[in-house]
Amino acid sequence: MKNNDVYSRLLKCMQRQGKVHNGFDMETAEILSTEPISISYNNVTISSGIVMGSCFQSAMDLETVISTEEHISEGLKNGLKAMLNTVKLQKGDQVIVQRVGNMFYIVGKAG
Repeated sequence: MKNNDVYSRLLKCMQRQGKVHNGFDMETAEILSTEPISISYNNVTISSGIVMGSCFQSAMDLETVISTEEHISEGLKNGLKAMLNTVKLQKGDQVIVQRVGNMFYIVGKAG
């Protein structure tokens, strides 16, 4: 396209604005440990500046609560624990991470 073409200039302006306003990229990482939390991000071990959503944090404690509940059946307990395992972070899990500066936000489990 010609440099003086109106559409070419509009496209370049949109690309510049996109760079300014686009969010940060997301990548996958591997959970190395859960207590304390550490991840492998681009083959680098990260153990500080990790932020998890409340869903992941509460999942760490819920299994004990479910196990000690006296007024529900074993079948329901097992079903709840199975559902819990879909969000509970474990060593070796792949997670989606969004890096913002020196902070690493765990957005969800990958697969």
